[in-house]
Amino acid sequence: MDKLDAMFFPKSLAIIGASNVPGKWGFLIINSILGKGYKGKIFPVNPKQEIILGLKAYPRLDAIPEDIDLAILIIPARLIPDALRDCIARDIHAAVIITSGFKEAGEVGAALEEEITEIARQGDLVFIGPNTMGIASEYNNLEAIPAPMGANQGGLGIISQSGNLGLQIMQWFAHKEIGLSFYSGTGNEALLKANDLLAYFGYRDEVTAIAMYIEGIENGREFKEIARQVTKKKPVIALKSGRSQRGSKAAQSHTGSMAGSFAVYSAMFKQTGIIQVRTPSELLNIAGAMAHLPVPRSNRVGIMSLGGGWGIIAADECEDAGLVLPKLPDDIIKDLDTHLPEYWNRSNPIDIVGESDPDMYIYIMEVLARWDEVDSIIALGIVGRSGYLQDFIECQEKIDGKLFSRELKLSLLKDQLKSERRVITEMARLQDQTNKPIIVVSLAEGGLSIEDTEYGRSLSLSTPEEAVNIIAHMVHYRAYLDHP
Repeated sequence: MDKLDAMFFPKSLAIIGASNVPGKWGFLIINSILGKGYKGKIFPVNPKQEIILGLKAYPRLDAIPEDIDLAILIIPARLIPDALRDCIARDIHAAVIITSGFKEAGEVGAALEEEITEIARQGDLVFIGPNTMGIASEYNNLEAIPAPMGANQGGLGIISQSGNLGLQIMQWFAHKEIGLSFYSGTGNEALLKANDLLAYFGYRDEVTAIAMYIEGIENGREFKEIARQVTKKKPVIALKSGRSQRGSKAAQSHTGSMAGSFAVYSAMFKQTGIIQVRTPSELLNIAGAMAHLPVPRSNRVGIMSLGGGWGIIAADECEDAGLVLPKLPDDIIKDLDTHLPEYWNRSNPIDIVGESDPDMYIYIMEVLARWDEVDSIIALGIVGRSGYLQDFIECQEKIDGKLFSRELKLSLLKDQLKSERRVITEMARLQDQTNKPIIVVSLAEGGLSIEDTEYGRSLSLSTPEEAVNIIAHMVHYRAYLDHP
């Protein structure tokens, strides 16, 4: 673990192949590191340049007068063996090899990869890669990747066997303001494997959930043992590619990984408590929820819906997913009779028949959250009306020809957003007090959205099926925890 600490929490790093030329990898990596605000010492290494992005550059690694924790290598593949020997001579024990042109490129590259792996083993050095897009450690303000993300600190760790997909997923999480802890593109996994990163992320307290993109695992038995230990403490969500014949072949040629039988992987995930998803967007939703919401105690769900249609769809989805909607007891029906119109449906899902009173929303959510017969809640259509309000204003302007003043428009929108913010905050309070996940399905488009409140984070989505899918995966994880 000490070597991986040096990799993700280095106090100093050398960038071998750093460059002043925009667009070159040596420029992109150092640009991201500086832009993120890494506080440690940075030593660019380039024999042809004296200053790189304002930093003193060194012609060789042995010219750097201070200790170095981490080396990042961005030089041609043929130069990597000697560069690693230089690292070992400088007592550097952790490296990230960005360079491609190894086993993914054919027999010559595969032989070169074996050579650098043996050099590292003999020199007591560990490395990620080669053929990786880098790593990130948000609690160390380090983004050694080719594109700055500006992610917030949080609990989600990401491990990806594809650099391109991994960075895109990381960007999605960052833009959705899902806090991140670590990212690692594992590349060809010549030395450090996805297994090793899973064990490390599972060990670190900063990580509350782990998202993985997997093409193939070399040592399945080791992976199973590590996964069993990690999933006892925190959820692991995996997207396994290669379920089709063509996809499997593509995975093997991508990083040289052995894809193996998709069915075997699915069985292994079930045995080890890993939550399997099928698409990147599902990975985003499930991992975002698992990183921030409590895991329900059972498969019993309470639903409140602005109108009947979405409630019916959500009920259908729940039944298909093995979730149960308990019948409302007489005492709750009598209580809600005093708050809802006489013609409400008196069942779960609770149809609030288009009412727009935020106090009523909060009251019904409190009733559901305090009800012992449900352990997760879905609220449909009670936020996200600002877009409808804007459309209404535009319609009124077309009818009477009088433009609403800018001040009036802003005032109406501000009041609407303030009301919705209050509802979201109260739901977060109930979620915190009852330890039951409450997922909001918004009228607004845009997919997953996470809001910070004084009581924790609140999650909303754009469709009922997304909310049900999240709860169903959470319930399966709870079942594993209860009966591994």
